Amino acid sequence: MDKIKIKNALIAVSEKSSIDRLLPVLKDLKVKIWATEGTAKYIKSKGFDAQSIVSGFDFDGRVKSLDRQILAQVLTDQTKKSHLDELKKWNVEPFDAVIVELYKLDQTNFPESMDIGGVTLIRATIKNFENVAVAFDEESIAKLVGEISERGEISSEFRKQQAKKASHFIAQRCKLEADLL
Repeated sequence: MDKIKIKNALIAVSEKSSIDRLLPVLKDLKVKIWATEGTAKYIKSKGFDAQSIVSGFDFDGRVKSLDRQILAQVLTDQTKKSHLDELKKWNVEPFDAVIVELYKLDQTNFPESMDIGGVTLIRATIKNFENVAVAFDEESIAKLVGEISERGEISSEFRKQQAKKASHFIAQRCKLEADLL
């Protein structure tokens, strides 16, 4: 897929203000926003609409985004009818963009401060970069804003570039975590 039109975005960020420039762009493009509970509350407090992806007990925040349906929405190959048909059974659509900022590592509270769900979401977008864009820090969020501001489309070149940067980011993060053990 060369360009994809952004219709659904998943947002889960630890530093909430990092998405302030993104929210008006998503609203202008009529993008449906899905978010973890804290992020959804922040988005709503800024006057934008967002649906929480958290349902029921989430083990004190440990399992917010680790959900089969959410991961299916990220990993859907939008060129495959069978994938899209499966999502229709759940009455959901695939995500076109995933914006995730990991929790900061806290050396005094490690491994509890590890971010499992965020890393999983980033890795899923890397795997499926042909269908979904990833933004994982302030710089990549700003680049996503620039990419979609005018047309609401995300080029294949942008998606691949972001996936490559995200892959390096995750490798560095895993190294930091390994050093803390």
